[in-house]
Amino acid sequence: MNIMSFGEISKITDSRYQLATLVSNRAREIVDGDEALIDTDLENPVSISIEEIYEGAVKFTTKERFEEIQREKEERAEALRKELELAQGEEESDEK
Repeated sequence: MNIMSFGEISKITDSRYQLATLVSNRAREIVDGDEALIDTDLENPVSISIEEIYEGAVKFTTKERFEEIQREKEERAEALRKELELAQGEEESDEK
């Protein structure tokens, strides 16, 4: 594994603190049993998470963007529920 320069790190995030948080959170997921997202011979969870981040398998996002993504997912789920209810209603009327 290559050691990233700050220039490479700044392409991911402009904050070393945010990068350290991202690496540690992903390493914790690996320790807790998640599989590596990349093909690697590394065994150390921190090294694996750094390589995953470097290769773009794990992305950094802000809290605001995360919340926006969650809202979008909820809106899509609600739209799918309504569509399913409508389809079930049409199916019941066809049976009569």
